[in-house]
Amino acid sequence: MSRALRLAFFGTPDIASPYLHALAHAGHDLRAVVTQPDRPAGRGQALRPSPVKTVAAWMGLPVLQPASCDDPAFQAALRDSGADLGVVVAYGNLLPWEVLTAPSLGCVNLHYSLLPALRGAAPVQHALLAGLTETGVTVQWMSPELDAGDLIAAQAVAIDPEDDCAALFARLNDVGPGLLLEALGLIAEGRAPRVQQDPTGVTWAPELTGADCRIDWTEPAERICNRVRACSPRPGAYALRGGRRVKVLKTVAVPATESGQGGQPGGVAEIGFLGYPVVYSGCGAVALVTVQPEGRQPMSGEAYARGARFRPSELLS
Repeated sequence: MSRALRLAFFGTPDIASPYLHALAHAGHDLRAVVTQPDRPAGRGQALRPSPVKTVAAWMGLPVLQPASCDDPAFQAALRDSGADLGVVVAYGNLLPWEVLTAPSLGCVNLHYSLLPALRGAAPVQHALLAGLTETGVTVQWMSPELDAGDLIAAQAVAIDPEDDCAALFARLNDVGPGLLLEALGLIAEGRAPRVQQDPTGVTWAPELTGADCRIDWTEPAERICNRVRACSPRPGAYALRGGRRVKVLKTVAVPATESGQGGQPGGVAEIGFLGYPVVYSGCGAVALVTVQPEGRQPMSGEAYARGARFRPSELLS
């Protein structure tokens, strides 16, 4: 790196914390850390700081927690910080033009896809939902339009068939901090490219809703397994048994030779697969490997089946 940059870092959840550490260890001057306000959490609903705020406080860094990035006082504080560049990793809010232009060099964002694919708030979840075998991380110059900025650097990452959201985020974070530091080095040297995104390659990855996480047993088995991966470990894909929610945290598509022929979608097969309960889908069947019944801890599908005492051909809605 030719010189250290004065940075304002924007981030909120656990996945953003490694980037804050990486920037500090690389010698950049962190003038401000911007994160979401403390939120009520737990049974007592006591205010809890974001993971990034906790890390920033431990590092002795100044923290800003605007209720809104449109707040003129926050915008003035950001300008007064003297930051050359804003660095955004999973902050959680759109940034207005006044914030994007407050640092003298603008703002960059690390996004968890190979842009222009999967623009939006949930690119990792949608990569899994679509059954992709590859995704990646991209560092882009930020623009007012969501995830539409010019590209600086990108790196592809393979998706393992067993990956859920937690595993894929960990895989992406193995390469993300290094890629971000590489991009900042180019910016510090005045050599960072501005590659326009191809508008014909744009796809979208909006936040998952409750409906996205509800299992539709008429879907093919592979599609159901992808939905479970996309929603695990949180908030968890789910089905209903007797009106009560059962989270389904891990599944395996069952070969037709193992699941038998036919069966109403959602119906519990009379046979098991490696000891797990099997549910018929629109095409094939799905073995429930890990589940979490309402009000209980996660457990193996085998343990759940022993206690649940499924009736032959019982339907899960």
